[in-house]
Amino acid sequence: MKTISTALFLFLGYACFAQSQRQIENQMAFAKFYGYVRYFYPGDDAAKLDWDKFAIYGAQQVDRCKTDEELKENLNAMAKVLMPGVSIVPGSEKIVFPANLKPKNLNGYQEITWQHLGVGLLNDKRSLYQSARTNRKTVFKNKFTGFGNLSTLLPAKDIKGKNFVLSGRGKMLSDDGQGQFWIRVDRENGQMGFFENMDSRPIKSKTWQNFEIKGIINEDAKQLLLGAFLVNRGKFAIDDLILKVDGKEIYHRDFEDETVGSEPKTISGSTGRSSVENAKYVFSVNTEQQNKFAEVASPAIIESESLEIKPFQRHAKFGEYVEKPISKNLKIFVPIVLYGTQNQTFPLTDSVKVNKQLSAINSMSGDKLTVNNLYLRIGNITNTWNIFQHFYPYFDVAKTNWTADLEKSLTESYQSNSDVEYANILKKMTAKLKDGHISVWYTGNKNQYYPPFAWDWIENKLMIKSVMDSTLKLKKGDIVEKINGQDAQKYFQNIYEHISAATPGYLNHRAKTESLIGEKDSPFNIVLANGQQVSTSRKIHSSSYSADASKQEAIKSLGNDITYISISNAKMKKIDESIELLKSSKAIICDLRGYPTDNTGLIEYLMVSDDTSSKWMQIPQIIYPDQEKLITYQNERWPLKAKSPHLNAKIFFLIDGQAISYAESYMSFIEHYKLATIIGQPTAGTNGNVNSITLPGGFNMWFTGMKVLKHDGSQHHGVGIIPNIYVNQTIKGITEGRDEILERAIAEASK
Repeated sequence: MKTISTALFLFLGYACFAQSQRQIENQMAFAKFYGYVRYFYPGDDAAKLDWDKFAIYGAQQVDRCKTDEELKENLNAMAKVLMPGVSIVPGSEKIVFPANLKPKNLNGYQEITWQHLGVGLLNDKRSLYQSARTNRKTVFKNKFTGFGNLSTLLPAKDIKGKNFVLSGRGKMLSDDGQGQFWIRVDRENGQMGFFENMDSRPIKSKTWQNFEIKGIINEDAKQLLLGAFLVNRGKFAIDDLILKVDGKEIYHRDFEDETVGSEPKTISGSTGRSSVENAKYVFSVNTEQQNKFAEVASPAIIESESLEIKPFQRHAKFGEYVEKPISKNLKIFVPIVLYGTQNQTFPLTDSVKVNKQLSAINSMSGDKLTVNNLYLRIGNITNTWNIFQHFYPYFDVAKTNWTADLEKSLTESYQSNSDVEYANILKKMTAKLKDGHISVWYTGNKNQYYPPFAWDWIENKLMIKSVMDSTLKLKKGDIVEKINGQDAQKYFQNIYEHISAATPGYLNHRAKTESLIGEKDSPFNIVLANGQQVSTSRKIHSSSYSADASKQEAIKSLGNDITYISISNAKMKKIDESIELLKSSKAIICDLRGYPTDNTGLIEYLMVSDDTSSKWMQIPQIIYPDQEKLITYQNERWPLKAKSPHLNAKIFFLIDGQAISYAESYMSFIEHYKLATIIGQPTAGTNGNVNSITLPGGFNMWFTGMKVLKHDGSQHHGVGIIPNIYVNQTIKGITEGRDEILERAIAEASK
């Protein structure tokens, strides 16, 4: 056989590269087009689009365009029917505002334009963040969420430490929702033991599916809870629920002795929780082909409602428009204000063509809404990039080249071969934004298990902090040098690239657990500094994994008139009940290395005057793309007031890198008003209400939707609350079981 010539090989290689680069340029142009028309074009027909599906549709339309002219024609074709006035033109062409966008007679017309308070992504009238058009009602679709659960409770007295198998069968009776079986072990110490709820393998089929959950009942088990539940909408059928312990059947329900149409009597705990007030799940016994089964059905709800939402007064005026480059040779023109009657924006459109195009996009079949679809992957990147491009408040801190990040993520999406790979692309992309609230998760994720130990970086060494399996040849204080054959530092570098964090402390807090999690029973091998090899597997479910086995009391005396309060555990009622103890204390140590438990009233006992700061939480009011021109803010605050009795003790607060969001709002008062001596490590530097993104294919994420400053107006994001006294943990201290941050606070309190 003749070998291909070098020249021809290079030519073919270049041709493939050029085609690939062309595709990326096309997708980047569409991504910019998408953001401008979705969030800033105010036409009525465009507002009827399913924008998630439009991102997928558009990605497919532009993918094979070979020239700028072809790309221009494709984009204009997408805009022509649903977005009159929008046009794609050569970058050198001078644009004149079209005269045909203004009606000859303005009687009965009002100006329609977008206003974004943050950005409304949840389609929830209760959300802090809203997007609305002036002189238009917002249609809120009730995206019903919740679960309906059938469960039973069994005592664990005679089955502790034994192997079990929970089996049964289920099927969906509708196209919506999903069904899951579950079992949970409650331990004597109040903690959760074994837990599995089939999150990674839900039942969605309309034919009967068998399932099994296998495990070991904890030695200190108190009781077992087991059952099945329906997630969100739909109808879920349940039958032949059997629990075997060491091969012996101890529980079996087949519903054959039940009355059809009645609620199941033999399974207790028929419960439901939904996002719609007073909407309750329905539980009943049904039958098919003389076989009885239990059924869980979602409640009937009102599908949608129209409300007039006015985010703020400021808005654009007719004649304002977007003129932006979307590629090297093309630019977009978008009028951001249109005239409209009560019924339709102007210019009027062809309803037949509009309905045809809306149908082609909005009725996209479910088999295209999976991660296996290249255009879903690209569409989701487009969707995500634009939300941050136009509305993320911290690009000044992130200092990333967001356009370059788009290009890289699109390129990787073409090469992605699995849902895990694609989830990692979303994680790497959003990690560049340095937002501790950003968390990406995938509903099909199977990485929910940990090995039986915890670790942390102490004194620049990866140290074992706790061991949960006494048979494992591992102990607190051991130093890890290799992980699954890789140097520990390099292993963690890959973990860091997938975590969004604003400070090193929070990055480390996330990494020390995300470096361990994986699929059930997957092997996990480490090599210690002494050369010892330790092999184990990931076998503890995330719901029952506790890196810190110790549980602090809510309030306790440390002696010498020093009182300790765990801000993560002490409810306000408990603090109020302990007020006499706190009044008589010479020093109070408040531990906020975690998350508060709704006890901000304690701050009011420490304040000597009412809070006057009013601009530390700011929701952006956006009417122009790319966060350009003037951005104003809606200010929010906590109206805390000094409360009697004032606590005159010496006050200390303990913090570290895991204290985030609500914890930092809490600490912002302590820091600003100098209410305590702060000891430990800087907090996460991420505060403000989260916004939520839901993407087709089962991908979701959170991000910070507002700008939060310190009370004096200086930067908080990426800085956090800074301690007055820094304390570093040491290998020696942790090995000896000492809490060095608390020890320092006690020493300071005792002076």
